[in-house]
Parts: sequence; structure tokens; C-alpha cells
Amino acid sequence: MLATSPSIVPSGPVSTPAAQPQPNQEAFPIDALALFHTYTRESYRSAFGVDAPAWDPTRLSKSWFDSTVDASQPGNVVSYQMIGQDSTGVWSVLPYTMPASEAATVNIPGSVIYPPYVISPTDAIRGGSPINPAYLSLEAQAQALMMALSGTDLFDDGATAILPNIYPVDEPRRSWSFLWRGRALNTGQLLVQQFAKGVGAPGHWDVSSGSPVWVSDPPPPSGLDDSRPPRPVPVRALLSNEQLQPGPMGFGVQVLRTDLQLAAAKASGAFTSDDRAMLVQILQLVSKRAA
Repeated sequence: MLATSPSIVPSGPVSTPAAQPQPNQEAFPIDALALFHTYTRESYRSAFGVDAPAWDPTRLSKSWFDSTVDASQPGNVVSYQMIGQDSTGVWSVLPYTMPASEAATVNIPGSVIYPPYVISPTDAIRGGSPINPAYLSLEAQAQALMMALSGTDLFDDGATAILPNIYPVDEPRRSWSFLWRGRALNTGQLLVQQFAKGVGAPGHWDVSSGSPVWVSDPPPPSGLDDSRPPRPVPVRALLSNEQLQPGPMGFGVQVLRTDLQLAAAKASGAFTSDDRAMLVQILQLVSKRAA
């Protein structure tokens, strides 16, 4: 159930604790007590426009986050309440504490999906023929690649005296190249290599051969086979007209609204706690008279 309204701010995704309206039901799931929205990798991406952080095998699975905590110091902690069983097996609202840095982020099983590298078409031409846009790149991209590979002398290899590239006024890319070990390398082609598995997919350049080769990192753990219980979702305190009871068929736990239970019992003509109290009063009066 939704307990917060996700939004995007310049500093990143936001999720703040917020109590949900009390359901107008005699019994309802404990999800209605949750103070935070929970996410899958897909719903996180849909809500915030970015992928959730990569799975961290050193942490428990966690589908919620609290952007209000102070995680500026490694030792900071934060306290919440959760639904759990006490030492006697009774379901209760129990306190628990966790590092603030962990509370501030999700840890959702699954693999990070990196956006595909999309090469926009171009109207640039050379000698009257269209230029393959895969050879084009932005100057900032070319500069970054040249520095990463320790290249030198960035230049537009289409700026030639004979049959130069002709770029439209709205085309910011150029056919950038730089020198690497005495050879000219086209940065557009290098980017095609680097982003073959998506923009931002981890890897490194192998320069042991005659040309740089992008080597993708092995897939990291996804957590999909992690059998540890997840971090519980923090909950609000029970209201005065609520109590925990076993779930349907005795499995799990749910919340009972005692006021609606009493109203339903009266409507059905069932023997209620009020009836029991009245009988006790009558028995006490009769006992006094008999004495």
C-alpha cells in the first residue's frame, strides 16, 4: 500500500514517513500500518526516473527508504517500530534500530538495467554522402575518452581540405579522433564499444593489444537467491480501537478494529462484551439482595 507520495528533487528520490488513513474494515492487513511506500526495481525506476542502487550482498533486502534520516556520520542510527512476534510468540508492535545509512536507501534484489546507447541520426554529409552517425560524438565525450586512454591531440578528422565533413548548424557532434600510440582513434567508435551493454555498464579498457578493447565486468550478485528475511517496513503505533490478531486460517497476523467488531456483533444479535458486563452487574445486585 502507498504510504508516501514519491517525488523527484534535485538531490535525488524522496520518501518520507506518513501514516495511511485507517481502513474502514473490521479486519485489515498490517500493510495498512506501513509508514513508507515499498518498491520493486521496476516501480522505483518508474517513480524516480533512475534505477535503484545495485544489490548489496552485505545488507538484507530492503524495499523502502527514508530520505529524512541523517546519514552524514557512519555511526548514526535511527529507530522504528515493526510488527513481529515477541519472545512468547505473541504478535506485537516492537521497536528496532538500524544504521541511518541503511535506512536511507533501498536494497532491492535484481540486476541494474543500464539505458541503451542511442545514436541519434544526423544530416551531416561528406562528399555529398550521408555520414554514419556512429562515428560522431560530443567534444566532452571525446575529451573524457582521450584522458581515460592517455591519448593526445584531439581533432576533428572530418575537417580536411578535400571532401570535408559538412555539419548542419544544429549538429553539436563531430567526428572526433585523438592520437593513441601513434594511431588515430575515432571516439564515436570507442563509445559504441563502451556502451554495448548500456550507458554506465561497468567495465574497463584493456590496452594490452594493438587497440583499446572494452571489457565488461562480470555480472554482480543480484540477490534473487538470497533467503534471508528482508528488513521489515516501519509501522505506526496501533490506535486505541486496534489490536493484532491471527490472520485468516490462523496464518500470519492482521489488525482488528475493535469498534467495528463490537458494532457488527450488536447488529447480528451476538453476545457481546457489553452484554457480559451487564450480566456481571446483575449478578452482583442479585447476590447483595440474597445476602
